[in-house]
Amino acid sequence: MDALKERFTPPPLLTPGNDGGRSRKSLGRAFAAGDLVRVRHGSYVDTGVWLGATSEQRFMTTVKAVAGRLHQPVFTGATALLLQGMPLAGTPAAVEVVTSTASRAGLQTTMPGYHEAHLRHADGLPFIHRTRNVFREPPFGLDEPLWPGVHTSLRSVHLGEHLVDTLRDLGFCDALMITDALLSGRNREGIRCSRTGLEQLTRGSAAGPTGAAGRAVLDRVLRHSTHLSESPGESLSRARMIELGFELPRLQVHLTGADGVDYRVDFWWEELDLIGESDGWGKYAADGTDPAESLRREKRREDALRERGHRFVRWDWFDASDPQRFAELLVRNRVPRRRRASIRWSA
Repeated sequence: MDALKERFTPPPLLTPGNDGGRSRKSLGRAFAAGDLVRVRHGSYVDTGVWLGATSEQRFMTTVKAVAGRLHQPVFTGATALLLQGMPLAGTPAAVEVVTSTASRAGLQTTMPGYHEAHLRHADGLPFIHRTRNVFREPPFGLDEPLWPGVHTSLRSVHLGEHLVDTLRDLGFCDALMITDALLSGRNREGIRCSRTGLEQLTRGSAAGPTGAAGRAVLDRVLRHSTHLSESPGESLSRARMIELGFELPRLQVHLTGADGVDYRVDFWWEELDLIGESDGWGKYAADGTDPAESLRREKRREDALRERGHRFVRWDWFDASDPQRFAELLVRNRVPRRRRASIRWSA
């Protein structure tokens, strides 16, 4: 299975009747013993599987459980963006579902997902997402089917109807990752949107609830978005550089190594002769290539570029996610600041 798809594929959800015919009481006893985690009422996951899953897998399992509890639910907001294959720095705070009744809007309470028995076996148990009802007046367009193979009943508000509202509510890093992914088509579902199309969407919502402030947020995101970003990690890295006020590098530049081979690099600060590389999970196992061989090839590539006098700086997702850590790394490599930082940091 593709590494990205696997990272989002939910583990098996256990409900009465589908787990070898086990009854609701039987599942309840297993929950009380700490063997199962309760994601939603009547929906469980094996505790070991849940604790070993990625945060994206746990979120998608919760979405699947919500879909099983409600009658033809329609997802919206950041939840819909994830279902439509858009990248986010983290999972949304809640599973967002459309309601056409204004009085039902808001965050719902859920039954405790962990039993006292779980506390004896694990520290820092993973967060179980709650459900947020989001009011939308009908009619609204639907995108379906959504990601076949995850759950056949998953439906979402059409991307064009909720994208701009959601971008305004997200942080700059998440918003830039999404617009980059749409411009390049590098997302799980291969959805591509032209810059003109994105600008038309934002202009059409200029009179939205956030007014001039929301317009300024969208303009900033679109101004910095690019089709050249090849991964969410690269988009996150560039967003951090913008927030921290550092000089921006050129993207996807071709440089010739000492071996005469033409190599493309993620980032290049030409005046510093500094190459920046954003590493992440799956980078050395792309297209089914043996990870060890990919790593050896990357080492030869870096050696060839270093022999030509180029400096290298590498970072991963963890580094880019921490503003102070990332700022300190850039300062150590003499990357200058050109603008006032828009977020607080010290280095």
